[in-house]
Amino acid sequence: MDKEKALLVAIDFQEAQTRIMPPEVGKNIIRNAKILIALTRQLKIPVLATEQYPKGLGRTIAEIREELGDTTPIEKVSFSCCGAAAFNERLEALKKNQIILAGMEAHICVLQTAMDLIKRNYEVYVAADAVGSRKKLDWEVSLRWMEKKGAMISTTEIIAFQFLKEAETEDFKQLSKYLK
Repeated sequence: MDKEKALLVAIDFQEAQTRIMPPEVGKNIIRNAKILIALTRQLKIPVLATEQYPKGLGRTIAEIREELGDTTPIEKVSFSCCGAAAFNERLEALKKNQIILAGMEAHICVLQTAMDLIKRNYEVYVAADAVGSRKKLDWEVSLRWMEKKGAMISTTEIIAFQFLKEAETEDFKQLSKYLK
């Protein structure tokens, strides 16, 4: 992974989505997503965020919104982020080809986004511990499906250390508090 080529997509971390997750699962997904967002912001890697039908599912939760800073979530009604014109415009303008995915739900919006990005020849990295589904089986099957179609299944910590490379950098010092 190369921070000059990378982009993080935070998919649908919304009020209704987080309420339906098993409590411990939701807590871990949000924690790991916050780490990924902090990492990418520290390394100046762009972040895109989406909201699925916010009128019905609510807005991005406060914990994630705080980490996003000035990143405004893109509203969508398609399950795939690639079905939203505004998402495609921002994605193309950024000219990045390594896309890291975090979000909810793994078997719906994350899966369909991953499939569309792979079809467009992007390298897709799914942070398995920063995506989730209400049901464990849906989460497991979606990860296998994405991997079979060409996505790299990873974790928050693996992604972090792929970017950080060494311990004596200022970036590592700033981010090490998240990685304990």
